[in-house]
Amino acid sequence: MIFISLVLVVLLVLIDQAIKYFVITNIDLYETFYTLSINGHNLFSITHVRNNGAAWSIFAGKTILLTVIAVIAIILVLFLIASGRFKLKLEVVMLSFIMAGGIGNIIDRIKYKEVIDYIQTDFIDFPVFNFADICVVVGAIGFCVAYLIIESINNHKKRSVVMGALGDSPNEKNNDSEIDILTELSDVSDNDTESIKIDDSGEIEDEKS
Repeated sequence: MIFISLVLVVLLVLIDQAIKYFVITNIDLYETFYTLSINGHNLFSITHVRNNGAAWSIFAGKTILLTVIAVIAIILVLFLIASGRFKLKLEVVMLSFIMAGGIGNIIDRIKYKEVIDYIQTDFIDFPVFNFADICVVVGAIGFCVAYLIIESINNHKKRSVVMGALGDSPNEKNNDSEIDILTELSDVSDNDTESIKIDDSGEIEDEKS
């Protein structure tokens, strides 16, 4: 599974870097290349911007700090994938998304000292983001959902086992009691029964069978 995860990470990083290369080479800084509108209302636009901080430009100019934090997070995610702790494939896939998004933005910080952003939401005031950011968000939400699903399944199995054990106990006791009674009756029949005989003189003679 780790091989598939790494292949997925490489694929997502390549997609992220290809889009950013297109933006850099074809769209001037702060220029809008395309706008998606419905009934005259702008929804999204492709606008070339740069961000040397995190979301909402927090930690602006702290490129080294943000890079170190991202590297630590990626190493942690890679460790979780390699540990085999998560058995559900969806969990591993979502962790791969998180790692790919982190790597995509780290490459920007190393190459340009800032992140290339281009997806702008025109219908709401929200920071401009990129494909790598989408990977991180989708991965985080998907991982939480997958984890909750598997935990719910495990808890249901545990309750079923407990209820089954509680339901079987009285029956097992009854079965044991029935076996004991039958055993006692068998012993009485084999060892303690007496046969009654009448001899020629008409007297009753008790004889152990």
